[in-house]
Amino acid sequence: MNLMMRWLLLVVLGLFLNGSGLSLLGWAAYQKFAACGEWFWSGTLALVLCNAGICCLVGAKKPESRSS
Repeated sequence: MNLMMRWLLLVVLGLFLNGSGLSLLGWAAYQKFAACGEWFWSGTLALVLCNAGICCLVGAKKPESRSS
């Protein structure tokens, strides 16, 4: 796989996972404070998604550009 494509894939995946985790975290917080549902497992999944997104972003090392 091309290094630039790998970098792009990791960055997009990291942003997607991070955004999904933050959205799920907001929903879990609403469930907790509204006292109307199960929030623990959705909060745990939100934490996992946020951490996975951050790991993808940090692990994406931008390839060096080649100068002739």
